[in-house]
Amino acid sequence: MKQWKETLVGKYLNITELNHLIYAAATFITEEINGTGEYKLESQRSKTPPWVRRIYRSINDIRKELSALVEIKGDNRRAQNIKRSSLVKKYKIEKKENLDQLIEEPKQKVSAKKQRLSRYRKRQNQFYQNKLFRTDCKEFYNRLRQTYSNVKNAPDKEEVEKFWREMYGKKFNIMERRAG
Repeated sequence: MKQWKETLVGKYLNITELNHLIYAAATFITEEINGTGEYKLESQRSKTPPWVRRIYRSINDIRKELSALVEIKGDNRRAQNIKRSSLVKKYKIEKKENLDQLIEEPKQKVSAKKQRLSRYRKRQNQFYQNKLFRTDCKEFYNRLRQTYSNVKNAPDKEEVEKFWREMYGKKFNIMERRAG
């Protein structure tokens, strides 16, 4: 800091140079306080795509309504009167006997949204794999091998033969089958 002060005394800076100097000083002070040593943008993009966030948001909204309906069914007075009245109007709740059917509908909506999300993700993965296969076959097969090579304890030869013997009900030897 003393070096900066000595070099700046008597100098006339334009606005751009002054902004750069202020930015450098603020960065230096921030690094000293936080100890990070690296600059991070505050507005980083989310890693989840917008369509996934929208589906999750709608699932959360449906779950909120579902929990409020369950509270209404249990005659819980803690449910907010405003939320209760809006749900009564939305679902046209007249009798408590109909609440079981009304509660089932949001449950089905949530499961449908989850299935939609899994279908989208499966399709996205399929698209990615197709693209990878077209561009880099070697990498595609390496990734396939990685996903299926997570076998921790491979069974012994005797265990495998015992398993297949139980399946077929007689002695089974691979080498005898090939020779005969």
